[in-house]
Amino acid sequence: MIAYVAFALLLGISIVPPPDSLVLPIRADTLTDTELTMFPPEGAQLPLCYQVDWGDGETLDWTQPSRTDYTRYHRYRRYGDFEVRVRARDPEGRVSDWSKPLVVHVTDPVLKWVFPTFEPIVASPTLDDNGNVYVGDEDGWFYSIDPKGQLRWSYQAKDAIYAAAAIFRDNVYVPSMDSSLYCFDIQGKLRWKTFLGDELYTAPAVDPKGNLYIGGDAGTLYALSSRGQVRWRYKTGDEISSSPTIGVNGLIYITSDSVYCLDSRGRRRWAFGTPNGDYFFAGAVPDLAGNVYVGNEDGRIYCIGPDGRQRWCAPVPDEDEIKTEVVIAPGDTLYVGSDGYYLFRKAPGDVARLVYEVDDYLISTPAISSNRTLYFLPDDGFVYAVSATGRRVWRYEVAMEEKDLYYTSSPVIGPDGTVYVGSWDGGLYAFEGDGPPARSLWPQYRHDAQHTGRLTRLPKR
Repeated sequence: MIAYVAFALLLGISIVPPPDSLVLPIRADTLTDTELTMFPPEGAQLPLCYQVDWGDGETLDWTQPSRTDYTRYHRYRRYGDFEVRVRARDPEGRVSDWSKPLVVHVTDPVLKWVFPTFEPIVASPTLDDNGNVYVGDEDGWFYSIDPKGQLRWSYQAKDAIYAAAAIFRDNVYVPSMDSSLYCFDIQGKLRWKTFLGDELYTAPAVDPKGNLYIGGDAGTLYALSSRGQVRWRYKTGDEISSSPTIGVNGLIYITSDSVYCLDSRGRRRWAFGTPNGDYFFAGAVPDLAGNVYVGNEDGRIYCIGPDGRQRWCAPVPDEDEIKTEVVIAPGDTLYVGSDGYYLFRKAPGDVARLVYEVDDYLISTPAISSNRTLYFLPDDGFVYAVSATGRRVWRYEVAMEEKDLYYTSSPVIGPDGTVYVGSWDGGLYAFEGDGPPARSLWPQYRHDAQHTGRLTRLPKR
């Protein structure tokens, strides 16, 4: 755009550059308005009026003059692909050329169904191999819902369920704030309940033998057998706000005041802390080489080697606190969200770069599909689908009320591409996605739709 203006000035021509910064979703439907935001092109004389050609035969009349960004809405009446163009007019009446067209695909609505719950959901939904969904709410109700959004069974614990369930074989493990870990079969029969005497905010990790590892609010990591018997305990230096993870080497990683690496018998291999003692809120994500990746409240992504030493450290722009799990996309690209309202990407050998900006904290872990679409729920109450290049695919509001709890539901992608997420307004939402989880080391929260928290080797193609 700078070159465009400079060339015109060289020729002595007074021009209005065409708008070159437009925000338009890739996908829309005929039931909701499509949002278009226009930003003033660099070098234009302000204020500007805008005219929009929506591509379906309707053209917006000139807007009121504006010195900043300007947003307009349009309802499409039929399906298809439409090219949207914008031109600008300055105070002297000069009109720019039309912008380069942006294509919007108008299709069926992305929302498949909503299952209402009694109270807010901040847990991430969990799926079994048959596509049934499991999630708890703030009133302690735990629900099993079939793939069509119908209730299969429910159970009420004695306190809130803020943590995601984990599924291993036909066991469903449910932590509760009543300090108990529950085990159900997939038909809803209670198999056992173990009281740990510690509020449970986070999901357990499950190793290949069915052993469970779960952190308590008082800072203790508990190891339990598949029958619910406590095998050992390990005390960290602060509360545990995240779930443990398990590497392919069988080592267990837990975050608190430091990142701790333990073996399956509870013996510490190493502990890693930042120079200033900053807190690790999110879980540590392992790779096949024994490295782990984790964000910190100091606004940096850390890579810690198998020996517990820092391999590299990458600050995110503005160094805002990082509270999401790292997601590993194909090509070993990392994605994290921040309290600064941003989603970031860090490719190998590169710095952390901005992908997308939202309107509130991004605490929930994103999920990435096989088509590299990222799904996430910031605290602005909208579920976002964003392409890897940073263009919004769609956005859907699921919550309007203010949250009472800091946690936010992390979306999960099912094998058929359906995206599930809970709302703090109450309700489980199912959206039509664009593909199954990405074929990568850690494509979504807790690694997989069963939330095992355990790294597995990718099958050969």
